[in-house]
Amino acid sequence: MKQLLMTLLLGAGALMFGPAQAHGNYEPDHPGGIVQIVGDLSFELVPVPGGVELYVEEDNEDLPIEGMSAKLTVIAGGVKTETVMTPAGGNKFVAKGLKIPAGAKVAVLLTRKDKVSKVGANFAPK
Repeated sequence: MKQLLMTLLLGAGALMFGPAQAHGNYEPDHPGGIVQIVGDLSFELVPVPGGVELYVEEDNEDLPIEGMSAKLTVIAGGVKTETVMTPAGGNKFVAKGLKIPAGAKVAVLLTRKDKVSKVGANFAPK
């Protein structure tokens, strides 16, 4: 009887713990997008015909970027280009006219509203 009770208690305890789930979604929400997750933030870099877009989410929810800034650094063929991205409403930044060459290395630096906290992500577009 004591062994049965212990087995039931251990089984009930095991059911209390659900599976661990990672923060963020690695699947892009936009065609051609590349996702990188840093802590609770996910960044989606999307090359578009008119430039580059960056979408930011926190815990799978759009992060309002009002008061934040983002800088995009592209290194291609030994040449480093830095571009300040423009807020485009909601959770989106844009860099109009910027093209990311194949094989380039891309880094994004997001500066939070407090103007001190920064989060970076690296991308390797194909």
